[in-house]
Amino acid sequence: MAGSILGQQVLRKEDPKFLTTGGEYLADISEPLLEGAAHVVFARSPMAHGTIESIDISEAETMPGVIGIYTADSLGLEPTKSNFNPGVARTLLASDKVRWVGEPIVAVVAETYSQATDAAQMVFVDIDPLPAVIDMKEALTSSTHIYDGAGSNAVFDSAAFGGQPTTGDAFFEGCEVVVSTEALNQRVAPCPLEPRAAAATWHEGRLYEWLSTQHAQGAVGPIAGANGIEASEVRVITPDVGGGFGAKIGCFSEELLLGLLSKDSGRPIKFAETRSESMMNLGHGRAQHQVIKVGGSRDGKITHFQLEMIQDSGAFCEVGTILGALFTRRMAAGVYAFDNVEAHCASVVTNTTPVVAYRGAGRPEATAATERAMDLFAAEIGMDPAEVRRKNLIAPFNEPHTTAIGEAYDVGDFVGSLDRALEHAGYEGLRAEQAQRRADGSSKLLGIGVCTYVEITGGAGAPEEDAKIIIHPDGTGTIYTGTSPHGQGHDTAWSMIASAQTGIDIDKFT
Repeated sequence: MAGSILGQQVLRKEDPKFLTTGGEYLADISEPLLEGAAHVVFARSPMAHGTIESIDISEAETMPGVIGIYTADSLGLEPTKSNFNPGVARTLLASDKVRWVGEPIVAVVAETYSQATDAAQMVFVDIDPLPAVIDMKEALTSSTHIYDGAGSNAVFDSAAFGGQPTTGDAFFEGCEVVVSTEALNQRVAPCPLEPRAAAATWHEGRLYEWLSTQHAQGAVGPIAGANGIEASEVRVITPDVGGGFGAKIGCFSEELLLGLLSKDSGRPIKFAETRSESMMNLGHGRAQHQVIKVGGSRDGKITHFQLEMIQDSGAFCEVGTILGALFTRRMAAGVYAFDNVEAHCASVVTNTTPVVAYRGAGRPEATAATERAMDLFAAEIGMDPAEVRRKNLIAPFNEPHTTAIGEAYDVGDFVGSLDRALEHAGYEGLRAEQAQRRADGSSKLLGIGVCTYVEITGGAGAPEEDAKIIIHPDGTGTIYTGTSPHGQGHDTAWSMIASAQTGIDIDKFT
C-alpha cells in the first residue's frame, strides 16, 4: 500500500533488550510455580552401541541432596515407536540397549544442579559392547542391526512419497557427455547460544512445561503422550529462546520425562543441558551421501540429471529420516528445464546422534547437488558455468510450470534473475581478474561461485496462522501470534505488518 512501512529499512525493536538488559531464558526463569524446583541430570551412555547388563544406583542414592533416581524400569516406560517406521522403537531412557554416545539412561533428581551432577557420576551402568555402525554407506549392508524390529538398518525410502529407484547408467543412454561425482553433505551439530533447557510442574491437575523450543504447539502432543494425559491437560510456555536453527522444533527424551519426574518427586523440576551434552544430544543436521550424475551435449544442453542419496538418520527415526526423501528429492530439478530427472533416497540408522531438521532441512542439500552438477558439466565441456546455467534455466513463465520431478512453480524469470545478479557482481570483470592472476602466476587465487535456485518454504507448517491485535485507548497495541521467535526478529516483523494495516507507529506495538 502507498506509504506502507513494509519494505522499508527499520531498526529491530527487540535488539536493545537482548543486547543490554537481556531476555529471560529458561535456566534463569523467574516463575512462582517453579519455586522450590529440584534439578535433574542424566547419566548417559559412554558407548555408541551395547547391551545394558545392569544399572547400579546404590552409591548414587546416598549422595547429598538426592531426591530420586529413575530408570526406564522404575518409571514403567514403554518403547516409543518412530512415526516413520514402527520397527524402530526405544524407551525414553535406554533400557535394553544403548545406541549412541550420550543417550540418557538414568535420571537423577536432586536439590541442586551440582548435587544432581555429582550423584549422576556415581551411577554405574554395565554395558556389553556391540559393534558400532557409524558409516551410513556401511549401514545399508551391515549384519549389525541397530533395531532388530526394523529388519535392517534401512528404515525409510523415498518411495513413501512417490519416488522411484534410479536406473543407473542406462538412464544416460544417448547422452554425448556424462559426468558423475560423489559428495558428502557432512553431519553438523547445531550450536544455539542457549542449549536445551526445560522446567515442569503440576498445577491444579494440569502439566505446565516451560520449553526452549521453536514449536510450542507441536510439543503439546508428545508431552501429553509421554505423561498419559490429554493434550488439553498440558500447557507449554516458551520464554525467550536463544537460538534453535531447526534442532529445537521437536521434543527430546529429557523434556518428555519432566512431567513424570515432577509427579513422582512432588516437586517442580528443572533441566538444563551443558554444551557437551548439547553437542551429543541436540539433534544433528545434514548427514547425506550423494551420487550425482548429469548428462547432455557439448553445446551445453543438459537433458538428464540423476541423484542417488543415503540419508543418515542417526540412532532413531526423527524428522531427519525423511528430509532427503521429502525435500531433497523434490528439489532435485532445481530451476532447470531438465527433460529427465531421477532422484531416490534411502534412509539408514547408525550409532550416532539422531538427525533432525537444521537450517533448510534437506533443501540446501538438493541445491548443493544440483549446482555441483552444473559446475562439473561446465568444466567437462569447457564452458563458463554461468553460461551453462543460462542455457538450461527454465524460460520465463507467468503460468505454473511443472518440473521433471513433478514440482509446480507458480511464476519465475530465472534467466533475468541470473543476468541481474551477474551484472551487480561485475561477473565479467571478476573473470578477467581471475584469468590475469592465473597468467601472472599469482599466489593469491580468485575463486568465483555461481548458484541459482529456488527453495521450498513453509513446507512443514499449516497454510495459515492466527493472529490478534488489541488496540488500547492510549493508542498502543498488543499483538498475539502463535509463532515462536528465536532470533528472526518477529517483534519487528509483526509490528511492521500491524503498522501497515493500522497506521500506528511500530514502536507502539508489543
